[in-house]
Amino acid sequence: MDTSKEYAEKQYRYMRNGASVEDYMVKFHMNSNELYGLLELCRIYGKNVEIINKDGVLVFDKPLVRNLDPKKPSLDPKDLIHTEICVVSDTHFGNIHQQLHLLNKVYREAYNRGIKTVLHVGDVVDGNYLNRPEQPRQQFLHGFDEQVGYVVDMYPRVRGITTKYILGSHDETHYKNGQATVNSWVSRCRRDMEFLGQDYASLDINGVKIFMDHPGGGSAQSLSYKPQKRIEILESQYKPKILLIGHYHKSYYFVYRNVHGVLVPSFCDKTQFQQKQGLLNVVGAYFLDIYSNSKGNIEYFCPEEIVFKPSEMWDEAGKDKSKVKRLVIR
Repeated sequence: MDTSKEYAEKQYRYMRNGASVEDYMVKFHMNSNELYGLLELCRIYGKNVEIINKDGVLVFDKPLVRNLDPKKPSLDPKDLIHTEICVVSDTHFGNIHQQLHLLNKVYREAYNRGIKTVLHVGDVVDGNYLNRPEQPRQQFLHGFDEQVGYVVDMYPRVRGITTKYILGSHDETHYKNGQATVNSWVSRCRRDMEFLGQDYASLDINGVKIFMDHPGGGSAQSLSYKPQKRIEILESQYKPKILLIGHYHKSYYFVYRNVHGVLVPSFCDKTQFQQKQGLLNVVGAYFLDIYSNSKGNIEYFCPEEIVFKPSEMWDEAGKDKSKVKRLVIR
């Protein structure tokens, strides 16, 4: 068995609170000795997890560690509201580097976990920048009709999951070019996709205030610099509990001014534009495990980062269009 810290942390994320130990062992082909060895390895690396008997079934039990205000007494998890959501961003449908097969993989995992809400933080399509003459060469879908039609037909359609989305700067190019809005057709044709706003939106999930933000401008050298600036301009009474930021194609989690900030990665591999600018590009998503009290304050927050390796991506132009079948789970 791998004894590395990376392996222990990865398996710890899969040991979901309240999940069946037997199902986990079957999934990862483990026997009892291997499992208890893994639990000890997790403890060595500071990831404590126990096995308890719940209604006659052995399940994993992770102690809830407060991320904020540690002076207050801990609350029983039974008294808290449990919320699980998936967060994606920057799918850039129509770009030859889109990674629809990986987006499908994340949606299937969300379905297996029983997640009901996926938040998309903008740039659903690749758009059409008139001041970037090289852009059409990097696309297999051109113009509003082709790109939006592709979203309607190919975006994952999974029973029980609603995708709440905002639009970003790439989506907005269609409006600037001819006042065509992506959301008008997507929301009209897909009842499982709910439009929240252009560039930003505020929403409430189980009492927890979440702000979705798709800013403009380029990336800073420090991952935390621009997200912190976004939080600094928020007045205290308008601060969300969670800030989700798209656009930068980066992955990063931090806490600042009692706001849980998440830089959400993309589902588009590095483009020619990013290569010229020397920009880092991360492909992946986040699963957020949240426990909150009746006032919407977060007592426990676990951001599970899903990052795909270069070997898992498809760089071949148009391969997604010709090889990937649409994911439909009824």
